Amino acid sequence: MVKGHSIYVDSPWALTSVSQAQFWPDHLDWAVPGSVEDIISIDISDWDTPGQYVKKPAKHCTHDEILTEVLGEIRDHSHGADWERSLDKGNIADFFIDPDIYQPNPDSATVNNVNLEPLFINTKGSWVNRPQSETEIDNLVLAADYVRTSTDLATMEGANEAARRAVNHILDQDGSGFRRCDLWAPEEPALFAMFRHHDRHHFRKDDPAAYDRAHDMLVALGMEH
Repeated sequence: MVKGHSIYVDSPWALTSVSQAQFWPDHLDWAVPGSVEDIISIDISDWDTPGQYVKKPAKHCTHDEILTEVLGEIRDHSHGADWERSLDKGNIADFFIDPDIYQPNPDSATVNNVNLEPLFINTKGSWVNRPQSETEIDNLVLAADYVRTSTDLATMEGANEAARRAVNHILDQDGSGFRRCDLWAPEEPALFAMFRHHDRHHFRKDDPAAYDRAHDMLVALGMEH
């Protein structure tokens, strides 16, 4: 579909997807030319907003309704007749929804699914409550996206950095001569440098009106969203 991760901007269910064939060219035992060409992994990020085609949030939809809405939203954001034909419901060989994020609620008479793996999002002020990779227990290290990292975001990149820090701590504890994992800070876009400076300056001055002024600056630049 694209090289990398697709984001379907302003889709009702906030969809993103990854075409798997591009990453596993030597492991396509499942591919059947002319029948099964690819596996598309899709994230539904918004389970509470009504869809465009089924008019219900994903958490209240059946499996088939989810398929209908997801295919419709992706078609709306795709270009060309070939993609529209490929994403026709009749062209989907099979589909699977992770059961951990789609568990029927036994206490509900209607379709009202329960998410057993809610997405972790770092919230304002949570840094003080998050652990380092190393702990006070010599043989316990943590490698997950909730660990304190330079990435500071619940992503696989954050989990990867936490794992690198954990490995380095293990090597340090062992006195190993092996090369340590590289660590680096994420690049901050230069475009936002003035906003970071503005925010830092007014935070130190305890100026509650600074947010409104920063918002006005974004609006003036056409970046209010």
